[in-house]
Amino acid sequence: MSLSVVSSRFFAPRVRAFLLVLASVVLWGMAPVGNRYFIGSSHLAMPGATYMALRYAIASICFLPGVAGAMRRWSGQDWLRGGFCGLAGVAGYNLLGGVAARTVSAGMTGLINASESLMILLLSCLLARRAPSGRSILAALLGVGGIVLLAGSAGPAEGDLRGILLLLLGAFGWAVYCVAIPPLIRKHGALQSSAVTMFLGTLPLLAAGGPGLRQMMAAMPWREWQLMLFMSIGISVVALIAWNKGVALLGAQSASWFLYLLPVFSALGGFWLLGEPLTLAELAGGVMILGSVFIAQHRG
Repeated sequence: MSLSVVSSRFFAPRVRAFLLVLASVVLWGMAPVGNRYFIGSSHLAMPGATYMALRYAIASICFLPGVAGAMRRWSGQDWLRGGFCGLAGVAGYNLLGGVAARTVSAGMTGLINASESLMILLLSCLLARRAPSGRSILAALLGVGGIVLLAGSAGPAEGDLRGILLLLLGAFGWAVYCVAIPPLIRKHGALQSSAVTMFLGTLPLLAAGGPGLRQMMAAMPWREWQLMLFMSIGISVVALIAWNKGVALLGAQSASWFLYLLPVFSALGGFWLLGEPLTLAELAGGVMILGSVFIAQHRG
């Protein structure tokens, strides 16, 4: 096989979409680790709403050129959809996650976020008024089996009921975002769609966490600012654009299967950076989750 053929296959649109979605999930898998470090009661214990307000305010500044472009092109209906997506997937998801990160470990957060795949599948089928395919059901069962193994192991099993319920509600908000945003991406592109939803979703975060923002910023040393910039730009900006670009090519349901990988990266990150235990059961669960993604994406 010639180099040109290999190159054309590697850079084919669907392959690029896979890589974009995978990169976003790797980054998002690290988000619970960073959130736990900033908010967790056994770490820095920052106020969750104030931390999220700062993180997303920085991200929104990066998106201001995209918002300016949207102001010249978007219709009122587009802005309403963008506001709905921002409220569900940015404000709701992160406000709830900010409260939950106080008591729920990074590994457990990754587990709960992986449930977004099933939520997206159910919402997509509901909107399309069709039943899921046999391959989708098999992939879902294998992914759920991997999550059960992870949940039953020692590493990510830390968390109270209130925090877990808040994370589930936030995961539903993100699933709604993923199902609702594709029309905007097809019409205006991933960059503007990401910019508008991020900007509008940040406004409620600033309303909730703004009062303590100046005091928290003044107390942060440079090391924490470096991590904050990574969380804001790497995870909230780069990952969101990569995800939306990938979703534009794959569709919400196909891309959603990669969310099953979130607990794998969260558990590994929690083990490496926060000292959360990693067990053989977690590794086996990770293999099952990888298998579920392969089955969902394999074309024959």
